[in-house]
Amino acid sequence: MNMQVSVNGADFSKEIESISWSGDENQLARKLKITYLYAPRSTPAYTRAARKGDQITLGGGLFQGIVLNEERSENSITMSNTAYDYAWYLRSKAFGVYKGSPAAVVSQVCSENGIPCGALYDQGGEVEVITAGEKSISQVIKAVYEGQDVHVFMRGTSLCTEKYGTELAGTVTGDDYVTDASYTSSAENLINKVVLLNKEEEPVGEVTNGFTEYGTISEAYKISGDELDVNKEAEKLLKGLEESGKIVVRGNPGFVTGKAIIVEKVNSKIRGRFIIISDAHEIRDASYITTLGLRFESVV
Repeated sequence: MNMQVSVNGADFSKEIESISWSGDENQLARKLKITYLYAPRSTPAYTRAARKGDQITLGGGLFQGIVLNEERSENSITMSNTAYDYAWYLRSKAFGVYKGSPAAVVSQVCSENGIPCGALYDQGGEVEVITAGEKSISQVIKAVYEGQDVHVFMRGTSLCTEKYGTELAGTVTGDDYVTDASYTSSAENLINKVVLLNKEEEPVGEVTNGFTEYGTISEAYKISGDELDVNKEAEKLLKGLEESGKIVVRGNPGFVTGKAIIVEKVNSKIRGRFIIISDAHEIRDASYITTLGLRFESVV
């Protein structure tokens, strides 16, 4: 597959040997790695290289970011660069008192740091986040959307937020699309009871999730008195079975973290509609594959 790469606005595609780019729900910024022919001493035709700080784009808006790493062996005629999209700047510390609707707070903290915003999810209500430099921009945004299952991502240079799985990326089948699939179920991190403690740290109640066949693993939640719903806050500590899976499919740049995908006719437990929580795309020669990590809210 021919995918155009541009560095500082100039076409860089001719030299490319391989391209990989990826995203993950636990990864602040999407990452791009390119490997290309670079031999200025022996091959005059291959003298161009991307340098740290260069701006790089992939395809028609698939990736836009900044080169942060150069890697080359003296015995090799190739150079590799790693770049991150502009969510990399969300690691900067934030300073201030932010109060308002979730979208208003995100817009404010980004504006103060020179980050434009695109479409922002807003579940309503008012939130307040205070930071004197102990929180990064990304941590402020995470606090704003706590418990809301919101995906934070960049569209070009603009920060956007939306509920996970809002957009359906497509449908894949074992007949002609899925080349491999794996499924894992684990109770290792199970927490099936949370004991409610008052200010004197005395038990005053409990919440459970019903996974009693595995024995009892308890956690404690101390009531502060500021909660709107104590049980709801305590339930956030409960953990059930952790079900995860991966599928390997024919390359598709539209399959990215945050979107939903329907999987059909696969000879495993992976069938149904799932949310993509990680994606890795690899292009080398004429081969293009995509590996997806899936969230298992329900398994057919």
